[in-house]
Amino acid sequence: MRATMTVCYLSTLAAVSFAAPLPRPEFADTGACTNVALSALSASGVLSFSLSFAPGASNNVEVAFGTDLDGDGILSPNERRMEAGWDCGAWFMRGAEGESVMQTAQPSGGVVREFQWSLRLKRGRVPSQLSATVDGAPLFSEVAFAPPGWLYETGWNMACVIVRGAGVGGEIGGVKAVIDGTVLKLR
Repeated sequence: MRATMTVCYLSTLAAVSFAAPLPRPEFADTGACTNVALSALSASGVLSFSLSFAPGASNNVEVAFGTDLDGDGILSPNERRMEAGWDCGAWFMRGAEGESVMQTAQPSGGVVREFQWSLRLKRGRVPSQLSATVDGAPLFSEVAFAPPGWLYETGWNMACVIVRGAGVGGEIGGVKAVIDGTVLKLR
């Protein structure tokens, strides 16, 4: 009798991705927002995004996630459940109920930095590992291997890139939801 082992690996990319210039506020004391519909998040295994911009002492660049409850195609402030990015001297992530993790940093003096975020989810779509970096240097290491539950909700269907303040230049790198899967068949 001969034993046969078949191994199949299934990894599917179900991403909503965009790459464009950051929205520009009309005035230094106002903000601009780009909304993106996300339809693949409820089945995702990894939620990631990246932003390239020049963090300054008087600007704010962030990605917010939530559910467009009123169906108008805009993620309003009251619909945002999690935000992460830069705010006038600190890298941050914060939840809708006031939860937050911050890491102070020096503004870059006009130098463009690469902020990358990758949140791995385990069964039940619970955050299990966070990798957040700026130019490859880790951020939020205190929660990297035990990320808070408010970093992800399965009902999210919208992302919003928000820019406030002066001196912001750069690109939106993308928001992706990746379905991770492995099928192992033994016969």
